[in-house]
Amino acid sequence: MNWLDPVLSALLLALYGLIFGVIGGALFNMLLPALQGGRWDFASLRSMQPSRYEVVVDEAVADEAVRLIGGLQTTGGGSTRT
Repeated sequence: MNWLDPVLSALLLALYGLIFGVIGGALFNMLLPALQGGRWDFASLRSMQPSRYEVVVDEAVADEAVRLIGGLQTTGGGSTRT
Protein backbone atom coordinates (compact mmCIF):
# COMPACT_ATOMS: atom_id res chain seq x y z
CA MET A 1 0.00 0.00 0.00
CA ASN A 2 1.32 3.38 -0.96
CA TRP A 3 1.47 5.86 1.97
CA LEU A 4 0.87 8.77 -0.39
CA ASP A 5 -2.68 7.70 -1.32
CA PRO A 6 -4.30 8.38 2.09
CA VAL A 7 -2.42 11.68 2.44
CA LEU A 8 -3.55 12.79 -1.01
CA SER A 9 -7.12 11.72 -0.27
CA ALA A 10 -7.13 13.70 2.99
CA LEU A 11 -5.82 16.80 1.23
CA LEU A 12 -8.42 16.53 -1.52
CA LEU A 13 -11.18 16.06 1.06
CA ALA A 14 -9.98 19.13 2.98
CA LEU A 15 -9.89 21.15 -0.24
CA TYR A 16 -13.40 19.97 -1.11
CA GLY A 17 -14.62 21.02 2.33
CA LEU A 18 -12.97 24.41 2.00
CA ILE A 19 -14.38 25.12 -1.42
CA PHE A 20 -17.91 23.93 -0.83
CA GLY A 21 -18.13 24.71 2.89
CA VAL A 22 -16.56 28.09 3.50
CA ILE A 23 -16.59 29.63 0.06
CA GLY A 24 -19.94 28.10 -0.92
CA GLY A 25 -21.52 29.29 2.34
CA ALA A 26 -20.18 32.80 1.83
CA LEU A 27 -21.51 32.91 -1.72
CA PHE A 28 -24.89 31.63 -0.56
CA ASN A 29 -25.07 34.29 2.17
CA MET A 30 -24.25 37.02 -0.34
CA LEU A 31 -26.59 35.81 -3.07
CA LEU A 32 -29.66 35.09 -0.94
CA PRO A 33 -30.40 38.73 0.03
CA ALA A 34 -29.73 39.81 -3.55
CA LEU A 35 -32.26 37.27 -4.83
CA GLN A 36 -34.81 38.55 -2.29
CA GLY A 37 -34.40 42.11 -3.52
CA GLY A 38 -32.51 43.20 -0.39
CA ARG A 39 -35.49 42.47 1.86
CA TRP A 40 -35.17 40.44 5.04
CA ASP A 41 -37.99 38.15 6.06
CA PHE A 42 -39.19 39.05 9.53
CA ALA A 43 -42.79 38.01 8.91
CA SER A 44 -42.87 35.74 11.93
CA LEU A 45 -41.78 38.54 14.27
CA ARG A 46 -44.58 41.03 14.89
CA SER A 47 -42.98 43.04 17.63
CA MET A 48 -40.87 42.72 20.72
CA GLN A 49 -42.41 44.25 23.79
CA PRO A 50 -41.11 43.65 27.29
CA SER A 51 -43.57 42.32 29.83
CA ARG A 52 -41.98 44.38 32.58
CA TYR A 53 -39.17 46.79 33.32
CA GLU A 54 -36.77 46.89 36.23
CA VAL A 55 -35.16 50.12 37.35
CA VAL A 56 -32.07 49.79 39.52
CA VAL A 57 -30.76 52.91 41.24
CA ASP A 58 -28.61 53.80 44.20
CA GLU A 59 -30.31 54.27 47.56
CA ALA A 60 -29.39 57.95 47.50
CA VAL A 61 -31.57 58.62 44.45
CA ALA A 62 -34.27 55.96 44.99
CA ASP A 63 -36.93 58.43 46.15
CA GLU A 64 -36.26 60.67 43.14
CA ALA A 65 -36.52 57.66 40.80
CA VAL A 66 -39.86 56.63 42.32
CA ARG A 67 -41.11 60.19 41.91
CA LEU A 68 -39.99 60.38 38.27
CA ILE A 69 -41.58 57.09 37.21
CA GLY A 70 -44.60 57.41 39.49
CA GLY A 71 -46.82 58.68 36.70
CA LEU A 72 -46.07 55.78 34.36
CA GLN A 73 -48.73 53.12 33.85
CA THR A 74 -47.78 49.72 35.27
CA THR A 75 -49.14 46.37 34.13
CA GLY A 76 -48.40 44.20 37.08
CA GLY A 77 -46.53 44.05 40.33
CA GLY A 78 -46.27 47.78 40.84
CA SER A 79 -43.42 49.45 42.66
CA THR A 80 -41.15 47.28 44.76
CA ARG A 81 -38.43 48.99 46.68
CA THR A 82 -35.86 47.02 48.63
